[in-house]
Amino acid sequence: HAVSVIVAADEKKDMYVKDIVTKCVQGFEYGEEGYLSKLAALSQLMLLSAKDTEDEHDNILEIAIQKVLLQVRTKAKSDDVEWQEEPDDECEAKIWALKILANRLRSYAMSVPDSEMESVVTELALPVFKLLNRVVDKDGELSKTQGETPKPHRARLRLNAAILLLKLCSAHKRFDALMEPKNFNRLIVIAQDPLPEIRSAFVDAIKKYLGQGRLPQRFYTLVFVYAFEPNAVIKNPALTWLKGRAAAFAKTNETVMETTFARFISLLAHHPDFSTEADNLQDFVDYMMFYLKAVATPANIALIYHIAQRMKSVRDGIDESKSENLYCLSDIAQAVIHRYQELQGWSLSVYSGKPRLPAGLFAPLPNHAVAQEIADKQYVPEKLMENIEDLVRDRLRTKKRKSESTNTQAKKRARAGEGKSTKATTKKAKSVKTPKKSRASNATASVPASEVRRSSRKSGAKSYLEQSDSEEEANGFDDAEEDDSNDEESDAEDQEMDDAEEQEPEQAEAASDEAEQEAVEPEEPQEEVEAPAPEAPQTRRSGRAGAKGKNARPAAAPKRSSRRKKNGVASDSELSDAPSDME
Repeated sequence: HAVSVIVAADEKKDMYVKDIVTKCVQGFEYGEEGYLSKLAALSQLMLLSAKDTEDEHDNILEIAIQKVLLQVRTKAKSDDVEWQEEPDDECEAKIWALKILANRLRSYAMSVPDSEMESVVTELALPVFKLLNRVVDKDGELSKTQGETPKPHRARLRLNAAILLLKLCSAHKRFDALMEPKNFNRLIVIAQDPLPEIRSAFVDAIKKYLGQGRLPQRFYTLVFVYAFEPNAVIKNPALTWLKGRAAAFAKTNETVMETTFARFISLLAHHPDFSTEADNLQDFVDYMMFYLKAVATPANIALIYHIAQRMKSVRDGIDESKSENLYCLSDIAQAVIHRYQELQGWSLSVYSGKPRLPAGLFAPLPNHAVAQEIADKQYVPEKLMENIEDLVRDRLRTKKRKSESTNTQAKKRARAGEGKSTKATTKKAKSVKTPKKSRASNATASVPASEVRRSSRKSGAKSYLEQSDSEEEANGFDDAEEDDSNDEESDAEDQEMDDAEEQEPEQAEAASDEAEQEAVEPEEPQEEVEAPAPEAPQTRRSGRAGAKGKNARPAAAPKRSSRRKKNGVASDSELSDAPSDME
């Protein structure tokens, strides 16, 4: 940081830069006090002021390569851990040495005009790219003896070498041209490294530089390789990021993500684990599905399918012996896309355009006869072709099942909540007792008993209308008329109803159920036991229940003159629910 401040702000920076370089280079000894700080300062000076330090470049490179990178001071052990959260001093020194080499090229990319870049590429960049590619290809090993470097050192070195390659390719287009397709394809081993720390750091670097628009579009293919990422914390953000980039390009009508499909198929054709066996080829269905989930839409599915078909009209431009791998993946891609769009309910029309394919990856076929032969031949085992529909359906079903399960649980919770609410409401309704009517109030004491009873009977008639209007209309009964001879009977029944109101809610509910049964299926008429009526010239059947609540209605039309029955009519809670406009 101090070097950055000096170079950026001080007017005498040239003098200070030379002083810093001299103190860092002269008498440098590995392991001396402050040697890591000296390497870090040299790395930053190479990035910010490479031209001002050209006189010392040879000495700086000798320190970085001969005294640091090519030396193995910590011997590998069988029980070494794969990854260290904090690298030790030797590992950190080698990381600074790699940055010294890469930062010099990055500095020239920012300061040298394009007309002079060719000499920079030829003299300076080629050796650095060769070294970095070797670190990636050799699993982080710099020593001539494989396995001599400790495992945690190799892990850090291959990760930093891969990230430095990304930085160089983003620094200048001439540096990107040095990244040949075969070297580019080797980066797949970093994207699928056994260590999750390496996979995560690498994809984060790719997303960063692609998001800034500094990396070429071909680097999108390395993100699609994360289809087999076992760690959801790494895979899900990568998929989400790809969807976001695809949506952004779609808004501007750019086909970057669609044309990347050709590069992606080429990358898979050179995958180290590629095999023509059906079981191994099944893995490539997952790669295709991952791509389609991130990019495919009803608007671009025809273009993606067209690109998959075009793969059988060319040959491999990197290694012609890999051409059959290309054709095999083309057949798989076409079958997967076809099944995918069917299951999604999309239409697959014929694409009328002719997108260009990358010239460095593909080469034209020699003649039309060869092209026709390739187009007619199926390169995928029949066993896999028969199972592709089930494989595609299964990859789509995982998300749907989770969604359906979530909806089902939500519905169950909603039903349970409704049930609880209904039960609570029902209990509350049962617990409410009907208040005493005006007949029991002191306010009606001065009113004649006959008038009170008539008023009560009128209220009872309303309650009966609410429960069995249809029955009364069918029989043609008139509840408005009342015989004065029943007054004394009503007095006795009023006393009985007062006793019935004091019963438990459960007994009242049972009485209500019995009343409903009697209303539907009336029992055979029984002789009613009534209190003697001295002034009545005749004995009439009132249709009310007796003392024990078992006397039924007579065959003649029952007159519902009384307010309630002791048993067999509406309960108190039901009477209380009578509409207010009927009172």
